[in-house]
Amino acid sequence: MRVLLVTEIPSPFRVPLFNALAERVELRVLFLAERDPRRPHYRVHADEMRFDYRVLAGWELARGGRWLVLTRGTRSEIRRFAPDVVVAGGWNQPAYWAARRAAPKLAVWVESTLADERPGTGVLERVKRRFARGADLVIVPGRASRAYAQALGVEDRRIRTAPNAVDTSVFAGAAVDRSGRPEPTFLYVGRLDAEKGLDVLLEAFREVPGRLVLAGSGAEGDRLRGLADERVQFAGPVDRDDLPALYARADVFVLPSRSEPWGMVLNEAATAGLPLVSTDAAGAAHELIEEGVNGYVVPVDDVLALRAALDRLARSEDLRLRLGAHSLEVAGRFTPELWADAVVQALKPAPVPSAG
Repeated sequence: MRVLLVTEIPSPFRVPLFNALAERVELRVLFLAERDPRRPHYRVHADEMRFDYRVLAGWELARGGRWLVLTRGTRSEIRRFAPDVVVAGGWNQPAYWAARRAAPKLAVWVESTLADERPGTGVLERVKRRFARGADLVIVPGRASRAYAQALGVEDRRIRTAPNAVDTSVFAGAAVDRSGRPEPTFLYVGRLDAEKGLDVLLEAFREVPGRLVLAGSGAEGDRLRGLADERVQFAGPVDRDDLPALYARADVFVLPSRSEPWGMVLNEAATAGLPLVSTDAAGAAHELIEEGVNGYVVPVDDVLALRAALDRLARSEDLRLRLGAHSLEVAGRFTPELWADAVVQALKPAPVPSAG
């Protein structure tokens, strides 16, 4: 099977998935750009990319948190490669619409959820519905995104699930023995922006024993520093290669987001053997967290519920170690290989009923 995948950039989170897919199908990836100006900390790991890819020529426009890439050559690349199926990484770039027109069969990759805090105009919502409903298949990472696709009017029979994963070889080394530490360290990794709910985390953490490390940068950085006490460390942006050491020093991972289509950091933290605490806004929380088994899911903006979950973990090393061990078990179900297997199964042609 020949598969052409169109997506924005070579994100470090996606490269292991594409590598695994390339071992199963004849794959070519079209990137719209090498970098996203909204994600300056992403480093391109070209040496790790073991699949055929092209970066399309074009121009970029960035304004108000939105990024538009005007590329050329999408349809000619599709004609030359002659794929059996084209997978579009979204609907919000002109190249996706060019791919839609040229694809013999179209699958669209949808990660948004009903809790995703990315408002769109009525026109944009209608455009999104048109794109999703016109695809032959919609591939989602989990239940929250499936519900969103259904809300767009996509029939359930056209939705397939391929759970997101991270490179376990990168993060598994962070699964260290955490027993006997004098105090627990809570960790957050991501942007320091309003949608991440870090103001709620800082308020909840005031009465919780231990330390809190916030790794990342963003528009809310200065305000959050003003809300933090002396037990909170701002680590700044951390490159992927330095993340395992950060996870190894942590005892609990927390994701307090108000909006989080998936949340790959939950995959990373589970692979590192950490208990997980997340709001129910994160798509990954519904797949990766088993309540009370390897972590806790709390409502968005609920300071008391978040504080209770953090405090419970802060006061019991036995609980942290037990939940962290279960996170490792859960992480084994979310690997690049299993993602690629699910994508291949989704893209296979439907069997033709036998005559008679």
